[in-house]
Amino acid sequence: MILRNKLHETCKHSRRTGADVYGDAIFAETTEIACRREDTRRLVLDQNGREVVSTARYFVRNRVEPGDTLDNRIVLSVTALTGLFGNAEGFEVSCS
Repeated sequence: MILRNKLHETCKHSRRTGADVYGDAIFAETTEIACRREDTRRLVLDQNGREVVSTARYFVRNRVEPGDTLDNRIVLSVTALTGLFGNAEGFEVSCS
């Protein structure tokens, strides 16, 4: 209900699958997902609890994890958007 009829854009999602011998990220094939993107700067906490500057915020229905990419931007944090009945209806994603 929260995101219904609000995701009028699309973005390219690449799921991080691991790292190579040099520590560089390895990604699965890119898929296109529905989203709403806002270019905005704000402080967020990354997966290690550090304050970092996010330059974009995405709203998506698909599950996204920190370390993945959306439109070649690294996902810094993901917050579930919970509906009235306690179920996750989407995600707010902060990217670098």
